[in-house]
Amino acid sequence: EFNWGFHVHIENWRKFVFSGGIQHLTSMENGKRMHQLITPKGTLTRRDLLAGDGSWCRSEFYIKEIKDLEIMRYVVENTHFEPCFENVERIMQAMGEWGQGDIVISRSPFGKLVHEYMGFEQLTYAMADAPDEILEFVAMQEKKDLELIELAAKTPERLIIISDHADENLISPPQWREYCCPFYRKANDILHRSGKLVSTHLDGNFKGYFPDLNESGFDLLDGCTPAPMFNYEVEELADALPENMYAFCGVPSTLFCQKLPTDTILRFGDRIVSLLKGKAILNVGDILPPDGDIEQVIALGKHLESQ
Repeated sequence: EFNWGFHVHIENWRKFVFSGGIQHLTSMENGKRMHQLITPKGTLTRRDLLAGDGSWCRSEFYIKEIKDLEIMRYVVENTHFEPCFENVERIMQAMGEWGQGDIVISRSPFGKLVHEYMGFEQLTYAMADAPDEILEFVAMQEKKDLELIELAAKTPERLIIISDHADENLISPPQWREYCCPFYRKANDILHRSGKLVSTHLDGNFKGYFPDLNESGFDLLDGCTPAPMFNYEVEELADALPENMYAFCGVPSTLFCQKLPTDTILRFGDRIVSLLKGKAILNVGDILPPDGDIEQVIALGKHLESQ
């Protein structure tokens, strides 16, 4: 109705197949979800809780002590990937010219430890107590993840997203530079050779990453939301973007919840467009809350279309 584009994250483009006697069991009851990885070397358990907004958060991670790394290593080494490209083609056909899809790659090896396997606190201690074991695991995980990248390079969709959902409060700028960027660069080199464009989701505080954006090798930063929601101004993002890097840059969604004059919203949109000079995909950053004013979103779209 309003000539907006929409975005589809395509996660069912591949499936995971386990060998070596591994079983992956899931159960869910009363807003609690449990995952179990049962292997000949032992069992790993993860628990999630359902929040009021419908999202899931970790309450218990797979790896609870360093010795569990060996079990997770067995799981990773016995995980295989099978393409489901027919799902991609079906979604692309249904989307037509109304939007874009991206092929989802879930996290870098280091990001997996932070978000999926160990959690921020456990990993922080482990990096101090057993750095060699952690870095050895990261190297092993990277080898497996690059197999998935090679498969993604063959998909019919052109845009790939590698998302650590990175934020400098969880992955510090030195960690991002040392442990994430080398993987990003290897993955992007593979994908670029196949003509793909690659994005990463950065919808938090990442001003500390600005000096290293070029080292990551990404084409597009997804979800960027400037102050007052996060720790950088539009001007700073515009100055930091390398020459061939673009950004989804959003009018902060909290502004749509404050009953501000609509002109304030429109001026913020103009600020993004003028400062990023053709390098921005304007949106609501990062998502409109339930109490956001949809009429102001509509007004922003009409205002930009009239420019």
